[in-house]
Amino acid sequence: MKYDQIIIIPAYKPRKSLIQFIGQLLSRFENIVVIDDGSKEEYRYVFSVIENEGCIVLTHKENRGKGEALKTAIAYCLSKPEISRAGIITVDADGQHKLVDIVRVADIMNSNFNSIVVGCRKFNTGKIPLRSLIGNIISRIVYKWIVGIGISDTQTGLRGLPFGFLPIAYKSRGNRYEYETNMLIDIKKHGFKIIEIEIETVYENNNESSHFRPLIDSCRIYAVIIKYSLSSLISVISEYIVFGIALHFDVSILFATYVARGISCIINFSMNKRLVFKKNGNAAVQFVRYFLLVIISGTISGYSVTWISEVLFQTSPIIIKMLVELNLFFLNFVVQKKLIFYENDE
Repeated sequence: MKYDQIIIIPAYKPRKSLIQFIGQLLSRFENIVVIDDGSKEEYRYVFSVIENEGCIVLTHKENRGKGEALKTAIAYCLSKPEISRAGIITVDADGQHKLVDIVRVADIMNSNFNSIVVGCRKFNTGKIPLRSLIGNIISRIVYKWIVGIGISDTQTGLRGLPFGFLPIAYKSRGNRYEYETNMLIDIKKHGFKIIEIEIETVYENNNESSHFRPLIDSCRIYAVIIKYSLSSLISVISEYIVFGIALHFDVSILFATYVARGISCIINFSMNKRLVFKKNGNAAVQFVRYFLLVIISGTISGYSVTWISEVLFQTSPIIIKMLVELNLFFLNFVVQKKLIFYENDE
């Protein structure tokens, strides 16, 4: 019996081993779509062979990134609903996924028609390349904290997506590796259930064929955190300048905190709305929520700095304020993400 799900494989400069892998897949799956994401002419042989085997090959003239390759395939599937109603399964071209695990994803999709099925690698085997291990640990923590998704492998490329999710997946932001992690946000946002299955961890030649660029692609993946940090840094600099000036006029620490926070919050609100969370909802409603957060956060900060500097440690209030604000930084991000610039506000 062959499965109805369409196998999607984005490929950039694939090795010849992809041909053998395609042969295995064709024994169990009726339809396979491979995206040549701007590979050079020397790789044309691989795509020609798999096309002759019966695969659909979609070609990008230039390399546009894994996210764009997946979107091209998804657009194709949406145009062919008669063959894609059972959904799609995305698979990496570098040999990380075994046929038996891909079949397990298909089986679970058949009994859970509207759920996302993800194949999660085991990270306690000692077989994981260091960059992949570190990347997954960071991703898992960040996405649990930001999105509220407790998935054990945020970077897995083995995913079963039901047909109903494809229009959403097509609109997910990003054109390279950040696309897959942004997809997790959209899964959470639209209420799709995630089913995890444990898969075998396979890294051929220490995953040297991977085109993941640790610095550049990690910046893309964690763009929201990076932009939020920069926005906060700019706001903090302006706030500390005002806070320091206010103290010279012999006002109370609490009053100085309110004044400094009031000036910096306008800058921070504008940057977070337009550049960080990119929400175009009702600005007045969002600002009211934000202002309430400013009052609560400022009160916590002011009283904490006062209490710590006067009761616990006789030291500079500015130094203590830095430590207090560092802890509030994480709390404020979660509140803004969940309660101020949240998805249903558009």
